[in-house]
Amino acid sequence: MGKSLHDRSRLAAALAFCGAATLATAAYADDVAPAPADPVPAGASVAEFPVSQPQGPVEPPTEPEKKRFVDRLFDEQDGMLDFSEILAKGGFLPVLIVITEKAVDGGYGVAPAFLSADPNNPRLVTKHIFGAFKTGNGSNGFGYFQAGYAAHGRLSYKFGVAHGKVTLGSYPAFLPKGVEYTSHYDYGLLGSALWKLNDERFSIGPLFDFRKLNSQIDIRGLPPRFADHFGGAMQTGALGLGFHFDDRDNPLSPTNGLNVLVEGKFNRDAFGSDRDYETYDAAVFAFHKLSPRLGLGFKLEANAIRNDFPVYYAPAIDLRGVEAMRYEGEDVVSSEVEATWRLNPRWSLLAFAGVGSTKAGNSRIYKDSGPIYAGGAGFRYRLARKLGLDAGIDVAYGPDGATFYIQFGHAWALKMD
Repeated sequence: MGKSLHDRSRLAAALAFCGAATLATAAYADDVAPAPADPVPAGASVAEFPVSQPQGPVEPPTEPEKKRFVDRLFDEQDGMLDFSEILAKGGFLPVLIVITEKAVDGGYGVAPAFLSADPNNPRLVTKHIFGAFKTGNGSNGFGYFQAGYAAHGRLSYKFGVAHGKVTLGSYPAFLPKGVEYTSHYDYGLLGSALWKLNDERFSIGPLFDFRKLNSQIDIRGLPPRFADHFGGAMQTGALGLGFHFDDRDNPLSPTNGLNVLVEGKFNRDAFGSDRDYETYDAAVFAFHKLSPRLGLGFKLEANAIRNDFPVYYAPAIDLRGVEAMRYEGEDVVSSEVEATWRLNPRWSLLAFAGVGSTKAGNSRIYKDSGPIYAGGAGFRYRLARKLGLDAGIDVAYGPDGATFYIQFGHAWALKMD
């Protein structure tokens, strides 16, 4: 899917929930398989273990007492709040989203989700998610997201369609304090279809990205090379190719493994685009458990855009503690390292630090950012023990001050495969 805040703002609720609750459903099947019955000891005959005969009247068998809904919210092992059963049962799940991003002045959303698993293969889960959001700066929208499998699980697909209005800030080199603009989306349609190779850790397949919008900016007297990108209808159409590698131990809150993405999309007149330009994205997410309590995570992202691109689609530094879309350029690198210390099976603490930079490129609309640093700390609670799903809060500090994030699954979940 697209990497800009435009995609995340309009489809944030759907993507966030898809990456966690649904994959959780798939993982659940292996954890709840019933244990085999105790066998008769070797060398013993069945006669040595006679079936006891009932004494007196035989009572009719009674059905096991059904769990109340509230009982399903607590783990039978430690009695703590736990959503394993709720997430794994599928069906309908209402999800409320709290948006804490400074770039849109916070907000809220809702994402009703409908999950269904293939009865012959519980790991193949189809997700149907409706989402809507509203933010403090007047942005709002709604959309639909679906993801699933075909060809007996060898093909994984996902697509989303949305409509809405997004207001953001842009910080061109000639206006360092920024200028606000609003994009009205008639529609945005994005998706992918990835085919698993013989080694199922590898997958490859087509990407698509189609949008129709009208972006407006209120300030007059701006340089034409910037202002000409606003004030009219714009249609983009892109096809591309994605290559993915994934051997993480858990797609929700991974502790070991590697996730690598390489993607390129090409906007062309032949695909319905008003402008010819290309976007390139590559990312590496690595996880390693140093001990039963201590784990490390590392991410490195590189994003680029070329040729006649709309300025509001330029990539930006993506780090906790850095305002979304604050530092844009033709070439962007974002890196972050995270250390997690597990206090007990439920609670853990983490610390993270990152650095990113941008290059203005040939357009010179944006300036080179130089190194931009950010970091912070947070905590996690094991929200679903059987699924390995963590949730919590991060507090981060960057060039523009402190902010906080509510995390469901890993903080990098939206970018990982």
